[in-house]
Amino acid sequence: MKQLITTAALTALASPALAHPGDHHEVSGWFEFVQHLLGSPFHLALVAGAIVLGFGIFKVHSSKRRADKR
Repeated sequence: MKQLITTAALTALASPALAHPGDHHEVSGWFEFVQHLLGSPFHLALVAGAIVLGFGIFKVHSSKRRADKR
């Protein structure tokens, strides 16, 4: 689990390397931010990946807790 958290943190630090080309000057508020995220296939893929990763981590963590209680 510590290795997974470390990997996730290092990946988050390298986020500028994952940035897509284009100008983001139109993103100035929350509404524009959400519209930008949901209007781009690149961002939708990242959001979907984050949801899948979070669900996977939750399932692994909860199954380990159940196994420890036995």
